[in-house]
Amino acid sequence: MYLRRTYLALAIALSLPMLTGAGLALARSPVTDTAAASTIAASTNVQPVAADAQRVIPLQGAWNTRTFAGLQGTHGPIPASAFVRTSDLGRLTAADRDALAAAGVTLDIDLRTADEQAQSPDLLAADARFAYQRTSLMGTEKMDLQKMMTTFPDSLGAAYVQWLDHSQPQFKQVFQRIAAERDGTVLFHCTAGKDRTGIIAGLLLDLAGVSRADIVHNYAISAHYLEGQPKDSAMNAQIMELIKQNPEIGRKMAGMAGTAPENMAMFLVALHQQYGGAEGYLKSIGVSEAEIDQLKVRLGQAG
Repeated sequence: MYLRRTYLALAIALSLPMLTGAGLALARSPVTDTAAASTIAASTNVQPVAADAQRVIPLQGAWNTRTFAGLQGTHGPIPASAFVRTSDLGRLTAADRDALAAAGVTLDIDLRTADEQAQSPDLLAADARFAYQRTSLMGTEKMDLQKMMTTFPDSLGAAYVQWLDHSQPQFKQVFQRIAAERDGTVLFHCTAGKDRTGIIAGLLLDLAGVSRADIVHNYAISAHYLEGQPKDSAMNAQIMELIKQNPEIGRKMAGMAGTAPENMAMFLVALHQQYGGAEGYLKSIGVSEAEIDQLKVRLGQAG
């Protein structure tokens, strides 16, 4: 029962965009000044470097949209056409959809719950140019906010590590679907574009042989790219109300709002200690050698 409660709480917390300044002020009590709270949050963000700019796909209606272009793997750089990672696609413009098609995207993997999809429908799902698959990486489809518990893991990193065990069927489905897409670019996303999306990105980059420092950096800069993401979802409003009613929930959720480098560092340490890395993990959950080889081909790491 404890694990189920924690799991539900995580599903709710990780479905949120970055907390607003007001939310951070509530969560970080006794900090009560909204501007001060926003400054605290911004000051902790890892900033992109010049090489990151080549990976950004500028869109009007989605945030943190990036490729892996040029990240160095075991056998060379990852091609720009391999993957696109991003956030909620419910605000895409027609021009955005055209831009993603022009970038070669043929498959859209939605990592969100059914609740999230209902609140903000993925606008690529109804576009005939894109294949669409939704796999709730959290393994739950409906999130009942009234059952939210006050117990959370100590950090996002600890939550990410839990997922390796708890969401194995979902990870298997995602990676097998990617392996089956032989042509075109694969896009994957969640709501905030940092946690579920960040873990899939971390596993792919580790499989490619990208250095641990580069994987952590690629994760950590998400907070910077998400600074302008809208915070007006119905679920966000409900959770902000819960935070007002229960400051302890707010304080714990504040630690889940960003992309602190240590979160991904903790995940990668556990991934290698427990499974020997991404390849070992994928084998352990039933992804075949042939499928793993196809993933490496997509990542530009054949051989």
